[in-house]
Amino acid sequence: MKSLIRGHMYQLKKDHFFFGCLALSFILMFVSIRLTLSLASVDNPVTGLEGLFDIFFSGDTVLYVFMLLTTNMVAEAYRSGVMKNIFGRGIAKKHYYLSIVFTVSAVYVLVTLAGGIVMGIIAGSRFGLGGVAYPAYYVLGVLARILYAMAHISFAVTMAIYTRNAITGVVFGLVIPNLPNILEMVLGFLKIQVSLGFIKISANMPSVYSASDDLSAFLPCFLVLCGYLAVSTFAGFKLLKNQDVM
Repeated sequence: MKSLIRGHMYQLKKDHFFFGCLALSFILMFVSIRLTLSLASVDNPVTGLEGLFDIFFSGDTVLYVFMLLTTNMVAEAYRSGVMKNIFGRGIAKKHYYLSIVFTVSAVYVLVTLAGGIVMGIIAGSRFGLGGVAYPAYYVLGVLARILYAMAHISFAVTMAIYTRNAITGVVFGLVIPNLPNILEMVLGFLKIQVSLGFIKISANMPSVYSASDDLSAFLPCFLVLCGYLAVSTFAGFKLLKNQDVM
């Protein structure tokens, strides 16, 4: 597992597509920082710590970029024959799957954290560092965000394994976790009122703007996120197990 993660990191260092995704991610975060600071004022300040968490929690567009990076890595492994060489050496397929998810998720967290730190420094120099009134809420919020990223990246890996194509892999990787939202919209169009909030990721994700000492909302959040992560991982394992890449 460790050797696979080191191999993925080496691959990223040599991958021009990765540096393109990295550059795009920082551009998107810079735009987000500029927009947030332009809306801030003395009457509506954004303190350093608030800005840091705001960028970390709201990096969905950056996450989509990393999902594309993930599907491209998997598709390239099929095209280049790397997948065949890996499994030909007796490496467990599930270890390859998990190593991809962990590696890209870790890089995503580091990139968004770096953007948050930049935001915190800039906002802190203007409006002060500020404080966190409910630290336990923010700690659990960080864990929820990491699970959120891992679930989406896991779906991207699973669908890239299924389609062996980067674009279709990321498209399906985005659609499947949002199937409850799509189904609600379709049923609503047909005048059928059904609430699927209990399995919707968006409905269960805590907001940094509603921080409080009430942590009960995190239980359904973690259950939903872990459920989606378990489903995508199980499907990925099954697909890899039944594939003949030799």
